[in-house]
Amino acid sequence: MVSRISGRSAPSAVFAHGLRAATLALPLMLAGCGATEGIGSNIMSVVAPKPQEMDPALYAATPVCPNVEIRDGTEFMPVFKPGKFGDPSQIMFQASVQRVARDCDMDGETLRIRVGVAGRVLSGPTGATGASNVPVRIAVIVGDKVVYSKLHQAAVDVQAPDYSALWSVVDDGVMLSIADSKEATIYAGLDGKADPKGAKDKPKKTPPKKG
Repeated sequence: MVSRISGRSAPSAVFAHGLRAATLALPLMLAGCGATEGIGSNIMSVVAPKPQEMDPALYAATPVCPNVEIRDGTEFMPVFKPGKFGDPSQIMFQASVQRVARDCDMDGETLRIRVGVAGRVLSGPTGATGASNVPVRIAVIVGDKVVYSKLHQAAVDVQAPDYSALWSVVDDGVMLSIADSKEATIYAGLDGKADPKGAKDKPKKTPPKKG
């Protein structure tokens, strides 16, 4: 009987002793974790670099190559037969802008920008073929002021069996000051507000009548 009681009580004593040891060790472990976390945060505060302010003179002398965007509403445009601008029954082709790009180079104190625009022309409902022009406008706006605007004519020749043709224009005439480059936006798109063919024809001036 004694041996059975002592045999059962021995593990209980060991378990109780282990429990007390674990209970004493737990606050030490938590304290250790807290100390480690504190050390880690101190190390991070020392290692983390502090933000440095940019030299205003350096910022003023650094140009920015402006973004080029397709102006909303100018992604697509119908191309009419010559002299039939605005007549839906005379639509020959449907033009679209597919890609825009730009690159910049410094030329002394001036930022020279080259702008590229490319797209496709599809034959209209009548399956028209032949040569035509796609009016493409490139403009630069600084703030709310237009500082550059130029209309290009992209020549296309639509033929069977594809009934489509690619077009592209490159404008290397955009030049900006360093200050303007930081606020400028370049816009490209199809200019269908005026008949590009008719726009070339200037009205003749009537000579003044002699006394």
